Amino acid sequence: MKCKQTFYKTWEILKPFLFYYVLHNAVFILLLSLCRAAAERLGRESLTYLSEHADTVTGIVSGVSMIISVLPLLPMLRLELAEHRASAGDGHGQGGLTVLLAVSSSLGLNVLLSLTGLVGTSAAYQEVADRQYGVAFGLGMLLYGLISPITEEIVFRGLVFNRMRRHMPRVAAVIASGVLFGAYHGNLVQGLYGGCMGILMAYLYERTHSFFTPCLFHAAANLAVYATAQNAAVQGRLFTIPGCAALLMISIICVAVTERRAV
Repeated sequence: MKCKQTFYKTWEILKPFLFYYVLHNAVFILLLSLCRAAAERLGRESLTYLSEHADTVTGIVSGVSMIISVLPLLPMLRLELAEHRASAGDGHGQGGLTVLLAVSSSLGLNVLLSLTGLVGTSAAYQEVADRQYGVAFGLGMLLYGLISPITEEIVFRGLVFNRMRRHMPRVAAVIASGVLFGAYHGNLVQGLYGGCMGILMAYLYERTHSFFTPCLFHAAANLAVYATAQNAAVQGRLFTIPGCAALLMISIICVAVTERRAV
């Protein structure tokens, strides 16, 4: 009986994530195939254009797939947010502090992973990074600053984390949701980075009880990393041991202030 209850609880927690994951991949493959088929029918010039702008086309298809795949989850999200408010009370924002923590922690972790050598030795990460940073800049800002943060926050904080916190201690839910978010990214470098960031986002949601907070954090972190990757001069200043230490220290101070405000 206990094993059966554990199975149903696990299924309830993971069901939105699994639904989104399967639907997103199916829609992505379908749309990419349609783009390829359309280019083949239009002729060699279209195929050449598709090949030359593969990263941007893939980014567009990925963004559309995210939007389509998250739409069926919105009724679930409304219920989860309402239940969260009922159990925790109304949320309170901390916009400036959230953005500062997002920028400092995202860049600090990226610098740390780079300094350890993990970034340079992970072929899987390099492949993903080349594809992500290869999209047209305007599309990248839209995709990583709006579409990706909102859809992923709906799935991981709005649905998965809220369900976890009903079935396990809050600290365990924060850590478990972060680990799942890291694993979702599919390689060691992004797994470590995503796990740490996922824990931070769940922590902020639990401390502020405002779903807007992790969405804002996620968007600011993505944009900070994406914009920095396009600027070699900024990378040269930040990707140092003092730069890493300063960024992580700012993050620690931000968390301390957040904790003090929550008390």
